Amino acid sequence: MGTLFDQQPRNYVNVKTDKVLELIDKIKRISKDTNLSIDQVIKIYEIKELERKNDLFAMNGDIHDEQMTGFGELLKNAISSLDAIFEAIENK
Repeated sequence: MGTLFDQQPRNYVNVKTDKVLELIDKIKRISKDTNLSIDQVIKIYEIKELERKNDLFAMNGDIHDEQMTGFGELLKNAISSLDAIFEAIENK
């Protein structure tokens, strides 16, 4: 998971024509091998895409929680440091 100070760069990927053609061939092969229609295979792909999106949302929530915990720890440390400074000033 990404962390507050170690965010990996995002991997933006463009769709290339050869990848589209590969997908068309794959869908045709799956349709033939499973005796499902092209539309059924595409619908299954759509379902898998929804599952992937749900997994990404959950993972993003986990990362957010982790980052907020790290931010909270930083705030607690800053408050402790400020408290120590104020106490030192008051005791002069």
